[in-house]
Amino acid sequence: TNKLNGKKYVGSSVDLRRRLMEYYNANRLMKYNNMPINSALLKHGYQSFTLTILEFCDKNSIMSKEKYYFEIHEPEYNILKTPGSPSRGSATIENMRAAASQRSPETLAKLSEAQSKNIKVEVTDLETNTTTSYHSVRATARALGIDRRYILHYVYLNQDNPVLNRYTFKLLNDNNENSDSVNKQIVQKTSKRVEVTNVVTNEVTVYPTIGATARALGYRQPSISLYLKENRTNPFKGVHKFKLI
Repeated sequence: TNKLNGKKYVGSSVDLRRRLMEYYNANRLMKYNNMPINSALLKHGYQSFTLTILEFCDKNSIMSKEKYYFEIHEPEYNILKTPGSPSRGSATIENMRAAASQRSPETLAKLSEAQSKNIKVEVTDLETNTTTSYHSVRATARALGIDRRYILHYVYLNQDNPVLNRYTFKLLNDNNENSDSVNKQIVQKTSKRVEVTNVVTNEVTVYPTIGATARALGYRQPSISLYLKENRTNPFKGVHKFKLI
């Protein structure tokens, strides 16, 4: 919230540390100063803003929660007036793409692998009961006006909740047939999956790659790789144990 004029920006992330570091990167702010929040930070300075954590939630409900707080706060600094909405409002397509590409562009799987294999995406719109196919994850995200990470999370983590409570996704093979093995083929080709145990909560989570693990937990990828290479048993930073599966 801008303390000078009361204007707000609402955002969400599965990695809060990473998201905040993006906004503390002055070079990034200047590079994408066409985004209202970046422009405001440069103009007024960090000291003119306050940060409020509205809610901690399950990652499957991030988009629905963000939409809820959009409706409450009506944030002026957000390009899209509804999170992930296909409606572009007054924003240009170029601005939308700039915003989407900067919201954690690293994904849980290597998008380039999927695109090089001509992996298509089938989208079902539950509101209109229509199904549309796109030639890649990137094309799907652009057509729907959403960040591609939500599509990848839905597919690779086998989520049940529709994105924005509206869209479901399937990967298709070259014959436009649903292929349940496509996800595994893409992920297993690049690296083994990583099983993460939180020794504090006893929660066990499986990530498709070491890189995805590092991004989700806010750690450096080389640190996790070294942990696995040395077959360590003590929890990393006293919290997480890692195992290749």
